[in-house]
Amino acid sequence: MTHSHTVSDTVRFTRRAYLAPCTLTALALLLALLPALLPALLLSGTRAAAATIYVDNLRGRDICRGTVSEPIDRASGPVRTLDRAVALAGPSDTIHLANTGRPYAGDLRLFGRRHSGIATLPFRVVGNGAVISGAKPVPSAAWRSVGGLWQLAPRRKGRFLLLRDGKPLPRHTFPRNGGAPKLEAIPDGHWGVWNGKIYYRTIELLDTGVAGLAIATGDCGITLFAVRHVQIENLVVQHWRLDGISAPGLCFDVVLKNVVCRENGRAGLVLSGTSQVRAETLQLTGNLEHSLLIEDYGLADVVDGKFSKPPTLSP
Repeated sequence: MTHSHTVSDTVRFTRRAYLAPCTLTALALLLALLPALLPALLLSGTRAAAATIYVDNLRGRDICRGTVSEPIDRASGPVRTLDRAVALAGPSDTIHLANTGRPYAGDLRLFGRRHSGIATLPFRVVGNGAVISGAKPVPSAAWRSVGGLWQLAPRRKGRFLLLRDGKPLPRHTFPRNGGAPKLEAIPDGHWGVWNGKIYYRTIELLDTGVAGLAIATGDCGITLFAVRHVQIENLVVQHWRLDGISAPGLCFDVVLKNVVCRENGRAGLVLSGTSQVRAETLQLTGNLEHSLLIEDYGLADVVDGKFSKPPTLSP
């Protein structure tokens, strides 16, 4: 049974005891990282006016500059990938995603001053209800029949998430007693992991081409580091090996509006270091271990939040 935790009024989630120590910690950390951040800051340059970069994963072309939302010719129109949009974006720009009905592949990484804004003109990511997904189809040839189960050996080891028709399949967890698990205990329609391999039980012949099976690939859908005055709105982030959105440090005045992080391998939203996020209408549902994970001196102010698990304050 899944329990839902709803937040209607503004609620603050943090491990901070009081403000002064975290402020000093943030300052010390910033000074320590300044030599590493300086090249990124210098690359940002100065822009006369903020721009909008249009992204369309069906009609866009990465040869374009993304200055218009509709394709005009070979070199004029929206870009196709998130990587291209991030490479083109500068301070206070807007990345505008077309909701084509097809999930965007690839993650979104915002870093430093180049992907920051100012209080009166934030850097924006406007999703229009689009989905950023880490799921990648599994070719039928990748499955191997082993002892009444189907075995898959992903290249990347660690956390796994197996999906069918866009939804996570139920996972069978083996007892942690140190011995070899009983693979035959995996129920029909479930999957388990042993020695870096996925074992899935179904009566179907997967090697003959059953459509709809996929595996989570990338680590995080959106990564934010050392950014200020950023707004992300109307976006769904799902099916990543670790987290939907991760802010590992030095993020200030990040606002999430009408954002959904669902069915990720670890957490929906992770705030670490001294990152501060305000969320308005936030859904963190179906994530395997945590809905909201707060580490170090991370801070989240949430208005109108829906969590399938209570927030976790990591010790």
